[in-house]
Amino acid sequence: MNARANTNHAPAVSVVIPVYNEEGNLKALWDELKPVLDGLGAPCEAVFVDDGSSDRSPEILADLHARNPEVTVVRFARNFGQQMANTAGLRFARGKAVIIMDADLQTPAEHIPEFLAKLREGCDIVYGVRERIPGPLYRRIGTRIANRFICAMTGFEIPDSASGFLALDRALVERVNRYNDRSRYLSGLFAWLSYGRYGAIPVTRRQRFSGESKYTFHQLVRIVLTFVYSFSVRPLRLILAAGAAVLALSAAAFAWAGAVHLGLAPGASGPAWLTAGMLTIAGFQLSALGAAGVYTAEVYAGVRERPSYVIWEALGWDGTP
Repeated sequence: MNARANTNHAPAVSVVIPVYNEEGNLKALWDELKPVLDGLGAPCEAVFVDDGSSDRSPEILADLHARNPEVTVVRFARNFGQQMANTAGLRFARGKAVIIMDADLQTPAEHIPEFLAKLREGCDIVYGVRERIPGPLYRRIGTRIANRFICAMTGFEIPDSASGFLALDRALVERVNRYNDRSRYLSGLFAWLSYGRYGAIPVTRRQRFSGESKYTFHQLVRIVLTFVYSFSVRPLRLILAAGAAVLALSAAAFAWAGAVHLGLAPGASGPAWLTAGMLTIAGFQLSALGAAGVYTAEVYAGVRERPSYVIWEALGWDGTP
């Protein structure tokens, strides 16, 4: 039997790496990762999930698999996004501890022993907190604002929701794998399903070795909103509170407009105040309808039960994840 598919001999550590058009990084990544895994003194595996790459990434990964028995390669039929690539990687990973890291070489593999040591202290999950976020100023500021917004909206304590470098113990991985929500933002899911025993270690953040970030500003905003809609109803409550406040202000505006109309008070004409009040109320009504519509769309997407991703092939795996 293929040792990589034999779940009776699960490795101690699995490293899950989502890949999308990373042909310039993969060989250098493996050259850095392999000595770290060899130095752990325990059986390890690397699970690369190719998220529909259109460059030479599939060929490079196939070569890594052919040369290294500890490498498993999962290929999607098309691009489904990093969250789904990580989801598939967790289902293929068999390790007692699972490390998730990006393929861009921004986070050094040398931190992996620190993650494992923290897990052994009793943590469900260990976050890699970036000491310095590289890139343009607007991206650094946006990342910090997004993390604070996520924590405020959901009530979760997530040290660095966008680091892409973290470790999970086997029990948490099993809980995540039983969760079938299509709208997955894994950092939130990890926090929601864990027992609150989390740890954090500072990690060095380097510039990309090759290529460019695949996330546009629009995609980053969409991920943040998906996180909030999936794990919190606070936006609805905030809109309800704001709507109540606007109604109170509108009532005061109407009273003032009536007083002006009767000549009891100076000020703007009644119709102007009335129009302003109506427009304000209408704006908040539309906002509330929009938020409710997003939640309804998420429910609709879930009840359709479409697969979250489609696997084209899995090299180094003969079983069913």
